[in-house]
Amino acid sequence: MLSESILTKQVKKLNQIGIALSSETKLEKLLELIVREARRFTGADAGSIYILDQGRLYFHVAQNDTLKHRLDPPPGFKPYPLTLSKESIAGYVGITGNILNIEDAYDLPKSLPYNFNSDYDLRNNYTTRSLLVVPMKDRQEEILGVLQLINAMDKTGAIVQFQKSVEHLVMSLASQAAVAIRNAKLIADIKALFDSLIRYSTSAIDARSPHTAGHSRRVAAYSRAMAQAIDHETTGPFENVFFAPEQMEELIYAAWLHDIGKIGVPEHLLDKEKKLSEEAMATIATRFELIKTLSVGGNRDNSRAGTKDEVRTDCMGEQGDAVEQHIEEDFRFVEKVNESSFLSGEDLAALKAIASKTYEDSAENVKPYLSEEEVEFLSVRKGNLTSKEYRKIQAHVEHTYNIVRNIPFTKTLENVPFFAASHHELLDGTGYPKGLKSDEIPLQARILAVADIFDALTAADRPYRRAIPISGASRILKEYAEAGRLDTDVVNLFVEKELYKI
Repeated sequence: MLSESILTKQVKKLNQIGIALSSETKLEKLLELIVREARRFTGADAGSIYILDQGRLYFHVAQNDTLKHRLDPPPGFKPYPLTLSKESIAGYVGITGNILNIEDAYDLPKSLPYNFNSDYDLRNNYTTRSLLVVPMKDRQEEILGVLQLINAMDKTGAIVQFQKSVEHLVMSLASQAAVAIRNAKLIADIKALFDSLIRYSTSAIDARSPHTAGHSRRVAAYSRAMAQAIDHETTGPFENVFFAPEQMEELIYAAWLHDIGKIGVPEHLLDKEKKLSEEAMATIATRFELIKTLSVGGNRDNSRAGTKDEVRTDCMGEQGDAVEQHIEEDFRFVEKVNESSFLSGEDLAALKAIASKTYEDSAENVKPYLSEEEVEFLSVRKGNLTSKEYRKIQAHVEHTYNIVRNIPFTKTLENVPFFAASHHELLDGTGYPKGLKSDEIPLQARILAVADIFDALTAADRPYRRAIPISGASRILKEYAEAGRLDTDVVNLFVEKELYKI
């Protein structure tokens, strides 16, 4: 029997362990903690833990001080499933919920339904004697797993049986462990669900356009590769820069969510390949056909004033054909401008000359060849978006911030909205939406900027340009860095270590 003072100390220790268990939410770390604290609590040389899942026991953790000191390195371990059966010691406890306190594993009565499997001992030249095997039950008495403690050691280092008087304390510890495991699993399940929702929703938004499909996934992968490479740097500008697990998670969430605001951008802008829509060009084509009919028809009417057949033929033929050809040439030029991603000054002047031409409709109303709105769209010098349309595209980062800031992130993820909405900020202040400069832009946003630009350059053809090879994209990134727009250190790390090979 334990004395009252020893029991008080044990209970106090048990409470301390309970606090430690409740503060750990990572399942694998929690399982290691449970075995370590249970061994320390009972003086066990070794221990293991099994988790019950869908009718099978999964061997998750194995700790052994003797093998740790004797073998360098200790034997490797990978979780593996065991058939849930009363024939094994862990299986018996997992099914019945009974505690087993075994003095000698090699001296079990044959009448018992379970037996000891000595394979582990034989593989590692180890001898298992005493065992304390305890079910881990939650508050609803559901068995979540089995805690197995091996070889209790006395003060001299001799193997002894586990004391009967500590069984109820170990059961209490196992119960606390079960609750902690339940909570950790719940947190892991919620996190997995949250991760899936983020990935599937952002992937669905990317997939609205074939030109951006997979973009967020690749940006997240590039960002992770850069952050991990930074963690491994032992010299240079990133020598003392490290990403804690929570910071890495924060960066990856921001990468996945950086373009979620595009849900607020009209699809026709995301997929815009020409300056005018097909419907708008069809309207212009119909108008130019009408202009030809009216213009050529007018010339033919005027020709009736002649008295000779050859004059009439000339007006109806050569003059009409010339007028029709000029109108057709004007239309073909408008078609070319509509499909071009670059408009020279000469072409712009020619476009305006065409736009200044007029015709009379059947009601004798004077109308321009091109409307003001059509001229505005066709006059875009570079790309195919007007300044108004481009602002709508740029607004996706503000949409991103407004969406992401309403996600109830934990304290460790509180910067996700800011990082996600800053991926278009440039060090020289020419970025958007806030025009942040230099130190105002955190490293995470600088990483996202490099990842985003690289993928935009190298991914599938965009409406406004063809995909660029990796060598060309790398050169552009370095040019941006030299111009003070991107972080030189991040760009050099990404390019020189070929982190795009994911």
